[in-house]
Amino acid sequence: MPSRTRRALFASTIFLSACAVTGSVLGGHVAAQSASDESNLRDSMKSFTDAYAIVEANYADKLKTDQVDKAIYDGAIPGMLDTLDPHSNFFDPKAYAKMREDQTGKYFGVGMTIQPQGTKIVVVAPFEGTPSYRAGIRPGDVILSVDGKTTEKMDSADVANLLKGRAARMLLW
Repeated sequence: MPSRTRRALFASTIFLSACAVTGSVLGGHVAAQSASDESNLRDSMKSFTDAYAIVEANYADKLKTDQVDKAIYDGAIPGMLDTLDPHSNFFDPKAYAKMREDQTGKYFGVGMTIQPQGTKIVVVAPFEGTPSYRAGIRPGDVILSVDGKTTEKMDSADVANLLKGRAARMLLW
């Protein structure tokens, strides 16, 4: 099965599971739900899938998997959660992995804080004992490129992502 199909199937399964859990939370415990509650949930799910089918059939171009993922991950699921519990959050797999990385602080990078200044990315400070510190990078250095890729129109998150996970070559000014 192609990876796009697997991803779409996974996203649909997650969405339907979230809807099922939401339905059971709204109606109380699963055992206590009445037949009309289950019928209402089925009707709501059918309305959602019917609306999606209409959009898919009438969309100007063929819907791409990433568009569907974005609609589900950024629209349907967060909208549902916000209605049910404004204090809950939903993370797609990439966002969840990034959140976990940020929480644990375990990643491989060059070890420095960077920030944008105008159209450039500037080193705020290298962390003592890290590869950037040992390489002689100092506050105020401007990162012009990473592995030959210009940083001119990137934000600091994009540059940080280029620097994470492997050895990178930076051109400094």
